[in-house]
Amino acid sequence: MLLSFAPIALPTLLSALKKTLVLQGLPPSWVDDSEEIAANIQRAKAKMAELAKAHSKALMPSFGDGKEDQRAIEVLTKEITDLLRKSEKRLRNLSNNGSSEDSTLQKNVQRSLATDLQTLSVELRRKQSTYLKRLQKQKEDGADLEMNLNDNRYRLDEDDFGGMGFNEHQMSKLKQSEFSTVEREREITQVVQSVNELAQIMKDISALVIDQGTIVDRIDYNIQNVATSVEEGFKQLQKAERTQKKGGMVMRATVLVILCFIMIVLLILKELLL
Repeated sequence: MLLSFAPIALPTLLSALKKTLVLQGLPPSWVDDSEEIAANIQRAKAKMAELAKAHSKALMPSFGDGKEDQRAIEVLTKEITDLLRKSEKRLRNLSNNGSSEDSTLQKNVQRSLATDLQTLSVELRRKQSTYLKRLQKQKEDGADLEMNLNDNRYRLDEDDFGGMGFNEHQMSKLKQSEFSTVEREREITQVVQSVNELAQIMKDISALVIDQGTIVDRIDYNIQNVATSVEEGFKQLQKAERTQKKGGMVMRATVLVILCFIMIVLLILKELLL
């Protein structure tokens, strides 16, 4: 017998759980904490999408200094990191004062949230690492350009006609290249710090993710138990139905035998009387 189950988002599940517990009395504090963590995860995911766009924009060629784009990246990275750190601390402080049933449920929710946080932190670190590599590539390209321009200036100074030096456009290009190199160096330093901080967050979150896959295994096990119970119940129902049918047939047969016996007695009496 095949059973199918539609996936339920954790925030929706927590909301339904809270409503159920409210009907039974005040819900335990860990439910509110879990709701807040789930909300933080959703906010972090939204900001991750904004960060990806900011990365792409910052890496595009631009006539500006790129400070505004870099500032947006710094702000988004800090906001996401703060959400992850706040959620990790809140998750670590979840209460364990409920009943044994609540405790088991709480641990399952905690593992699920920890897994979501870990996935999110890994994704953020991957994005930051990719961005860092592209920044370093741009820095190397800028350094090569600056070296070529300086080499050209040196050759012009050594040449008999080098008194003219660089024209205005060349000097502007050289200054822009030098400025871009300095900016890229600063950006690289900040991204490296961000990646290192994320590494620590990932380490802390990993400690909360006990026995990866336990939740899925437990859910599969529970579903299997439900399926087995339903199938067994269905078999028992069929057995009861067959027994009931057999019982009805026996009852009808018994009535018929009794009626036949009565008819035989009546026939015998009739013959005797005649």
